[in-house]
Parts: sequence; C-alpha cells; structure tokens
Amino acid sequence: MSDLQLQQAIGSLQSALERASDAIDTKLLRTKQKDTFLCSAKCCDTESKRANLQSCLERCSRPMMEVEQKVHYIFEDFQMRHQRCIQRCRDLAMENVSPSQSYVSGGDQEKAEASLRKCAIECCSSYEKQIPQLQKSILNS
Repeated sequence: MSDLQLQQAIGSLQSALERASDAIDTKLLRTKQKDTFLCSAKCCDTESKRANLQSCLERCSRPMMEVEQKVHYIFEDFQMRHQRCIQRCRDLAMENVSPSQSYVSGGDQEKAEASLRKCAIECCSSYEKQIPQLQKSILNS
C-alpha cells in the first residue's frame, strides 16, 4: 500500500471526525449554549445582589461546561485509542525486522514500511467506522 493510500485514509478519518464534531456542535452544544445564555439573561433580570447574580450565572453555565468536558473527554479518548493502534502497527513492523541483525537491509526496511502503512490504513478505517456510534452516543447522552 502506498503513502498516498495512507494519506487518503488519514484524510478520510479526519473528515469523518470533523463532520461528527460539526453535528455535535449543531445538535447539542449550540442548544446548551443557547440555554446558558437565556438562563444568564434571566439572572440579570431577576437577581439584584451581585453575589446572587454570580451564583445564578455559575448555575446557568454548569450544564454547558459539563457537556463540553464530556465531549472533549470522549474525543480525546478516541484519539488516544487510535494513536495506540498506530503504535501497535509500528511495533509490529519493527518486530518483523530481525532484531538480531546489526544491519537492516533495504528490502527488510521496505517490508517493514509496507507493513506499517497497511496496518495504519486498517487502523484509520476501523476507527472511521466507529465514528457514527461515537456521535450517536454523545448526542443521546
């Protein structure tokens, strides 16, 4: 498999993640943000004391902050799992090159690189297939 195929797999995964992120922003985060703003506006209308106003504003913003943190954590976890998949590919590629050799021949290096590319493409494809469920679980929680 070629470098071009690997770049295409990476690009496809990134595009799918961007689409999911946009959908989560539109369907979940903006709604929460609007609720936060409306609640905050009510605080400004109803609270006369500064301390009460501050408490009210904090209560209003808490749900939004919790959702943002949750979404951030889920995407970060997804990214870390994908990176571990790629690292396993690197490890496997290196294991295929005999560690007892003091010199790695060009052919062995090419085989290792081809193995790495193939495995990395499989990681990208596998994780791209997980994105719809990831998005669904975020939106339904």
